[in-house]
Amino acid sequence: MNFRRPFLLALVLAWTARTGGPAAFAAGKDDALPELPTQAELQIPLDPIAEENPLFEAYRAEAATFGRGTRGFTKKSDVKIPADFSPWWIRGQKSSIGSSIGKDITIENLYLRALRNSKQIRVFGDLPVIRETGIREAKGAFDTNAFLQGKFDRSNDPVGNTLTTGGASRFHQDSWAFEAGAKKKFITGTEVTLSQKLGQVANNSIYFTPNSQSTGELSLSIVQPLLKGGGVGYNRATMRIAKLDSDIAMAEFVRQSESHLLEITRTYWALYAARVTYLQKAKLVEETVRIADEMKARQKVDAQQTQLFRAESALAERRADLIRNEAAIRNAQDRLKALTSDPELLASANIELIPGDRLVLAASVVDAEQAAATALDHRPEINQAFLQLRAATLRENMQRNELLPELNLVLQGSLGGLSGGDYADAYGKQYHEGGPGFSAGFIFSIPLENNIARARLDRRRLELRQQLDQLKTTIDSVFLEVKISAREAATAFRETQAKYSAVKAFTADVEFVEARRALQTASPAPGVNDEARTTIFLDNLLDAQDRRSNAEEEFIRAAANYQIAIVNLERAKGQLLAYSDVRVIREKDPKGLPVLRLEKGGRDGKSHTASK
Repeated sequence: MNFRRPFLLALVLAWTARTGGPAAFAAGKDDALPELPTQAELQIPLDPIAEENPLFEAYRAEAATFGRGTRGFTKKSDVKIPADFSPWWIRGQKSSIGSSIGKDITIENLYLRALRNSKQIRVFGDLPVIRETGIREAKGAFDTNAFLQGKFDRSNDPVGNTLTTGGASRFHQDSWAFEAGAKKKFITGTEVTLSQKLGQVANNSIYFTPNSQSTGELSLSIVQPLLKGGGVGYNRATMRIAKLDSDIAMAEFVRQSESHLLEITRTYWALYAARVTYLQKAKLVEETVRIADEMKARQKVDAQQTQLFRAESALAERRADLIRNEAAIRNAQDRLKALTSDPELLASANIELIPGDRLVLAASVVDAEQAAATALDHRPEINQAFLQLRAATLRENMQRNELLPELNLVLQGSLGGLSGGDYADAYGKQYHEGGPGFSAGFIFSIPLENNIARARLDRRRLELRQQLDQLKTTIDSVFLEVKISAREAATAFRETQAKYSAVKAFTADVEFVEARRALQTASPAPGVNDEARTTIFLDNLLDAQDRRSNAEEEFIRAAANYQIAIVNLERAKGQLLAYSDVRVIREKDPKGLPVLRLEKGGRDGKSHTASK
């Protein structure tokens, strides 16, 4: 009975059941590989580590106590800032205050410009797609590799036995050998090699008949690791780690993008405050000029030289403040241009950016407990720490496998053909003559000390311990930031209320001093000379103006800080992109390379990537 074909069929079926089939082997497809974990699965913050779930629940319990931690030490203010509060120095900043060309901007407009043009955001976006190449690189270990090799060998050896050649003193032999085939590693760790060998030999021995012989051999080799290097979990771990690294980079992209948008917000409101302060300072300089002119005019009547010096020194100091404030405006404008990298803004050196957003002077709901719970689920840094912990766990499990001894099952089968003709004849005979050869065995190897594997396992354990502590540190830091951000938002609003009261009081103070001066000029008080009246008026008015100017400047600074605090709280919660209606979009560039970009939805509900 011819058992060649049943044997080959059984061998192929065994290989199919073990590795996923010849179709996957021949085509090099990943159909035989288990599905990679989805991104949603990998982003679940809970990980099957015994110490981690209780830790997560403990932090949720801690977050529930944050409402008590944000209560202030002072009583709630009864001051109400009118919804229509808009003094001249707030209304005035909406118009051009310089000789440059004015351009209206809003935070939404700046976000759109930055999302379209910012080189820094592009740098952040390239990191995840660069890391994603590691996934395909890890899968490359399971690629199908085709090989082809050939060899010519000529022998010219002295003969010490007449049976070698049958009489000739030297043995001459020419041989050609060619081998082609494919090999592949599967997810179980199985290595399969299928090859076809063809060869031809000719020599000067009289015993070699026929003198030119062709050979053919079809061989199949299967090596299955049973301990070290075996199993789906071990061989899949490299792909999972690469996927985790990609998700870590994506979380970093979100973190960096939120920080960039927050910096735009900070600079925007810094520009707003600087422009308002500039108008306040300019008005103060005008008032001081009038006082100095009045002192000069009254020098021959009742003004003394010291009073004139007092007015002029105040004028010089206020002009210096105005110069410094003008520089602050220019610095803020240039920083906004750099943050957006918008060619339209960068190309216009004399453009004057005019903020168009209105100040939010109403109280915002600040729920520290909800903010902490949201941060625990959405903050990129926490997500990164969990993913890094999972990667460290996978690396430790891999190293535990590498601590095992090497035990490989080796199976080999072959069909051979021999012909005195050409290669084709030998190739055909390997299927029609004789029978198959096969072998089965194992390879066992173990280092007696195993210092390398043990040292690496200790390192992985230490890294896992370090990563667990890093996770705790990250959550503690985020909670502290949430607590401070929530408290800052509430405090900034109360501070704005207090500064509003100061503005009202010191404005009334200046009006009172000026009214009293007018009354004293019209009806001089008996017993008080003109010099004393002028000195008292000058000192009181300059001091009142300074107090009013400081109060107005502090109010607009507090109001700007409140706007920033609202946005910063969203960033602390890890929700700034969602709060700003910004999402991550994946595309391809003209060269076919992947690109991650940020896209912002407009107020009309449509998506926008550019705005001019």
